[in-house]
Amino acid sequence: MKKNNKGFVLVETLVVTVFVAAVFSVIYINFYPLVGEYERREFYDDIDSKYGAYWIKVFAQRASYDMSRVSSDLASQKYSVFSCSNLSDSDDRSFCEAMWGRLHVKQALLTEYELTNLKSVNSSTLATSLGESFVSYIEYLPNYTTASLNAARYRILVEFERTGDSMEDDDTYYTYSTMEVVK
Repeated sequence: MKKNNKGFVLVETLVVTVFVAAVFSVIYINFYPLVGEYERREFYDDIDSKYGAYWIKVFAQRASYDMSRVSSDLASQKYSVFSCSNLSDSDDRSFCEAMWGRLHVKQALLTEYELTNLKSVNSSTLATSLGESFVSYIEYLPNYTTASLNAARYRILVEFERTGDSMEDDDTYYTYSTMEVVK
């Protein structure tokens, strides 16, 4: 006499299916936030942005850059807007303005090396003057509480305005970078 195993095969298939579905749901739940984190980091500290931030840093470190305004701005609002017009040498100023345009710099800030004071400012207040995406980048950055190996006192944060590479992609997007300023 032959046994009827049709019910056992059905139950075994259901158990395996539930197990596989549970494993895939756990993988999805843990993997999906990583995709969002990757997409966000794609625009932070990429090679082009680091290169641009380096050049803005070079101008901030020049002897012709007026740091007196920076000190007063840092005391009142925890950041100072970098401007090529603060360079007293006309050759430095014109070179800075040319690089500003070529690098597609939207805005640049000078802050203290340690970002704790800047991060203590209300996010909505910062977003009003800087923009929400720039504030998101600032919140993403570590506080840099360990002293700089180069004895840097300031940090420059730069926002770049980029456009799509092809005619089909006209969207403007922003990239960000930071560098320490030794001055």
